[in-house]
Amino acid sequence: MNDDEHEPAMAGENAVARLFEAADCDVSQAAGREPGSVDWFATPRKGLGRRRTYFRVWTRCPEDIDVALAELDDKRRATAADRALGVVMVGGLLPGYSADLEAGRCAVLTYRRLVLEVSGIADSVREHVLAYGARAEPALYLPRRVDDRERAYPDAVGWIKEWVRGRPTSPIILLSRHAADRSAVVEQVIYEIGARFVSEPDDTVLLSRQAPVGAASLAYALGFSVLVHEDIRLLHSHQPSLACLEYSAVKSYERSVRDYLPGKYVSLSTPSSIDVERWFEARLGSPALNARFLSAREREPEFRRLTDASANLRPMLDAVLDSRGVSSSGIAQWIAYVVHDYISTVLRGALRDETASPAQLVPLEDAALTQFSLGWISIEPGRQLVSHPARGPEREQILTWHEEGSHGRFQMNTLIRDYLIARRLAREILAGNVGSLSRHQFPREYVFLFLSILSPEAAARFAEGRGVEVRAEIEAEVERRLQLTLAHQLKRSVGAILMHVQHVRENLGAADVAKFDYEFRRIDEELAFQSALAEQTGRWQEVPNDPPEGLALHENVVDAAAPLRQKYPDVVCEIDVSVALAVRASRAGLREIFHCLTENAFHAVASAPAPRVGIRATHEGDTVRLDIVDNGPGIRAEDRERIFEPYVTTKKGGDQPLGTGLGLAIARRYAARLGAYVGLDPECEGTCFFARFVTWRDAS
Repeated sequence: MNDDEHEPAMAGENAVARLFEAADCDVSQAAGREPGSVDWFATPRKGLGRRRTYFRVWTRCPEDIDVALAELDDKRRATAADRALGVVMVGGLLPGYSADLEAGRCAVLTYRRLVLEVSGIADSVREHVLAYGARAEPALYLPRRVDDRERAYPDAVGWIKEWVRGRPTSPIILLSRHAADRSAVVEQVIYEIGARFVSEPDDTVLLSRQAPVGAASLAYALGFSVLVHEDIRLLHSHQPSLACLEYSAVKSYERSVRDYLPGKYVSLSTPSSIDVERWFEARLGSPALNARFLSAREREPEFRRLTDASANLRPMLDAVLDSRGVSSSGIAQWIAYVVHDYISTVLRGALRDETASPAQLVPLEDAALTQFSLGWISIEPGRQLVSHPARGPEREQILTWHEEGSHGRFQMNTLIRDYLIARRLAREILAGNVGSLSRHQFPREYVFLFLSILSPEAAARFAEGRGVEVRAEIEAEVERRLQLTLAHQLKRSVGAILMHVQHVRENLGAADVAKFDYEFRRIDEELAFQSALAEQTGRWQEVPNDPPEGLALHENVVDAAAPLRQKYPDVVCEIDVSVALAVRASRAGLREIFHCLTENAFHAVASAPAPRVGIRATHEGDTVRLDIVDNGPGIRAEDRERIFEPYVTTKKGGDQPLGTGLGLAIARRYAARLGAYVGLDPECEGTCFFARFVTWRDAS
C-alpha cells in the first residue's frame, strides 16, 4: 500500500489547520506580503509556553531543504512567530534529512510526522522507548509465538511489526490465556517500533496505548498509528487497532463480536518449558549455574512453575543470579534461597514497603494456611491475593495461578505457600507461641528451610521446642517399620501353614478328615484371624495420603457392603443413602473407613437371630453423618471408648468371628487424616457406629 492512498481528504492548509484544532489550538490567518498570499498560524489554547507556530504546506518535499529552511526562517522572523513548519503532504523527505523539532525553530516534516507529534503519540512512544530500554526490558523479553491460522510465526513481535508496516485498516484480535503474555508482547513491540521511529521518524507507523481523543483520532483514522486496546467494548471495525484479549472475554461476547468486529483473530502462545530453559541458559552465563537451575526445575515441579511464569522472569533471573554464592550442598536449600529472594522482591513491589506494613501480609499467610489445610483457595470473583500494578508485563497475578476449568478458584504454588507459612511461624515463634504452632502438621522440608533463612533465631527456638516431639516421631517411625516387618512375616507364615494343612487334608482318608473336622475348623479360624491381623496391621501403619476430592457416598457404601452381603447371605442389609450426597475425602481412605465399620457390624450379628444391618446417611449442617446400625449384642458402657484403641476387641471367637482389635481403630485413624470423625452413638436403638464427613460442594 503506497502513501498516496493515505493522502488526507482535505489537502493543504485546511487539513493541517483541522489537525491543530483537534489538538486544542487556535488557528488564525493573516494576509501575506506577496499579493494574494495567506499566512497560517496555530497557537495552543492552554499551557504556559503557548508557542505561536507559522506553517505552510507543500504537496511534495522541496528539492533543496536548506533553501526551504531559510525561507521558513525568514517567514518566522517577519511574522514574529516562535517557530515555522513546512509540511509535506505526499511522500517522504529527501534522504539524509530529519526534522529536529526540539532544537530547531524551523523544520520541514511530513504530514504523517506532524500528526504523530501534534497528537502526543510520538512523545508517548519516545517515553516508552526511554523507560523500557533503561530497565533493560528488551533483553528480558521471552519470545511468544502467534498462530494466525494461515501460518505460524516463531515470534509474535515480528508478526505484529509486519502487520503494522502494512498500514492496516482493520483490527486484529490477539487472544491468549494469560495477561502477562499479552502485555509482554505489546510492551516489546511498542519498544521495537518506537526505537525505529526515534532513528527514522518520517516513515514509521506507530503502535500506541494513547487514548483516541482529539488529534490522536485523526492519526488512527489515517492509518498513521495503531491503537492497542485491552477492553473489547472500545473496539471499532473502522479503526486499525490491536486488541489484546483473554479468551473468555471474547467467548462471553462471541456472537456480537463476530458480527460487528470482523477483524483477524489470532492466538498467542505461552512460552514452553524448553523456551524458558533456553532463555535462562543464554542469560545465566555459567554452565554450572545453569546445571543447578535445570536440576532444580527437574526436582521440584513448583519451582518449574515459578520459572515458567512469564510475569516472574525479571525478579526470578535476578534471584537465580544472586544465588551463585550459595552452597551447592543440597538443591532444596538452593531452591529455598532463590525463592526467598524472588518472593521478597515481589512483595516489596506489590506492597510497596513490606517491612513497614507486615500486617498487609497476614491475609496472604492466612490464605497459605487455608490452602495447606483444604488443598485450594476459594475467593470471590475479581479478588486477588496479590497483584502488581496494572501495567507492564508484571500485571499477571504473581502469587496465584488460575486452575483450569473452574471459575473464581485459585491454586497457590506450594513453594510460595510454604514460604508464607514460614513467615507466620517466624512471627509467632518470636512472640512466644511455639507450643501452639508446633502441634500443626506443617510440610517439613521447605517450611523449615525458609524459616532458617527468614529468622535463624526463630528456627533455633522452634528446634528446641520440637526436641521431644521429634524424638517421639522417630520412635513412632521405628515402631511403624517394625510393625510392617512383622505383618509381612506373619502373612508369609500363614501362607506356609495353609499350604501344609491343605496337604495333610489331601493325604487323609475321608473318615479321618471327618474325625478331625472340629480341629481343622479351629485351625482355619486361627489362620483366618492371623491373616486378618497381618492385613489390618499393614493398613494401620500405611494411612493413605492421596488428595481429598468430592466422592459420591451412595456408590462407595454399596461397594463396601457388597462383599460382606455375599459372605453373610443371612444378614439383612438395608441401605438408605441418597445418591445426591457427596463428601470430601480421599478414595482409599473412604473405602477403608466404610469397610471397617460395615465389617464390624456384620461380624457382630453373625450369630444373632434375624440378623440385620442398617446403613443410612443424613445432613448435619455442613457435614454428612453416616450411621451403621446392627442388632448384635451391643457394647458395654465400660468398653465404649476402649474399643477404638488398637488391639482391643469384644469379639473373642466362638459363635462370632475372632476380632483383631484394629478395625475400629483404623476407621478412626483414617477419619482423622481426612478431617472426618468416627464414633459410637449410645443413644440409638441397636449398636450404632457413625462417621461424620465434611460435605463436598463444587467450588465452581
